[in-house]
Amino acid sequence: MTDLDFGVFTMPEHYPWENWNLSYDRDIEEAVLAEDLGFDEYYIGEHHTGGYENVPVPEYMLAKMSAVTDRIKLAPGTVNLPYHDPFLVAERLAFLDQLTDGRLMYGYGGGGLPSDLEMFGVGEEKREMMDEAIDIIQTYTEAEEPTSYDGEFWQYEDRIIQVPPYQEKPDEVIAGLTTLNSYEQAGREGMYSLSVYFTPLEAPDNPAAPDLGDHGDALERGAKAGGRDPQEARENWRIVREVYVSDSKEQALEDIRSGVEKSYGYLIDLGLGALMKRDETQPDEDLTLEWMAENIPWIIGSPEDCIRQIKALQEETGGFGGLIINSRDWVTTEQWERSLELFAREVMPAFKSNLGPRDWSKENVGYASPSPTEDTFAIEPDSPETPADDD
Repeated sequence: MTDLDFGVFTMPEHYPWENWNLSYDRDIEEAVLAEDLGFDEYYIGEHHTGGYENVPVPEYMLAKMSAVTDRIKLAPGTVNLPYHDPFLVAERLAFLDQLTDGRLMYGYGGGGLPSDLEMFGVGEEKREMMDEAIDIIQTYTEAEEPTSYDGEFWQYEDRIIQVPPYQEKPDEVIAGLTTLNSYEQAGREGMYSLSVYFTPLEAPDNPAAPDLGDHGDALERGAKAGGRDPQEARENWRIVREVYVSDSKEQALEDIRSGVEKSYGYLIDLGLGALMKRDETQPDEDLTLEWMAENIPWIIGSPEDCIRQIKALQEETGGFGGLIINSRDWVTTEQWERSLELFAREVMPAFKSNLGPRDWSKENVGYASPSPTEDTFAIEPDSPETPADDD
């Protein structure tokens, strides 16, 4: 695999008892910080109900973020297509691509929040609606003259998008939740793919929860079916994880415990706990902080812990191209920003060859450990180099 890309994903999840107007400013500031720290991508989700996830139109947030950033790629994570007229989505995304000077990644999803799906009256036809909507978006972002479309869910006559995308071929990102169709499509069509933060590494006894291994296999199947390179499909694969960097794993667990209980209590109450389990008979009570940190798994602890965990995830999944940090309100802003900074300073260079010295130089540095232990410089009194005093 090539070097990893890194990004930040925010649903966003902000507590319903907090000042939501202030939370939007914090999200904007986080995108600026992510760019300053060298992250490659920033995603923001779309939700309409539930009381925690408070951005119904991610494109508005991305437009404001684009005005205060210069380099970082921006993406809705995702536009939930069954809720929208896809011609208007195509027009909005093309216009936003112009406003971002080509930094936009088109993010597609079918919607995952049960209360959102219920409010919009979307049922088992969700997948078919998303597929048709993607086809419509692709059709009208590419069409150079008035074009008609006769689909199962949407029909248009002689329509054209007046303002074309800034990019000749915008990057497209597709996310899946309960099936593998999105990952096969991503591999087949050369799209980026996004695995959500609670997708388990392995779920051998839970048919309702496709795991990361299943996602990787589906990407390769799709790529082969589309005559594409399976390795490229993996390099376009983004895996979202809970990430928190502190002085130690014990300190990290202590810092985030209270926030995790609130966040995952909400998710489990929504019924999403079923998608996190290795075994479908596993009770919700087993989904503790410690269990999830080890079994989803999460990337938490010291920088060295995080490096080891990411390398293990690369090996166990067969390889992927991007690790995306799930943004959380579990700790204070100062603690969260410190975590992001530690990640950028001490974790990223292990996976981006341009962020540190060449390997030869590293190997020839006399002392290169980023975290010396207390006995690193200890001198044995009886060693030949340092003879003990006679008196």
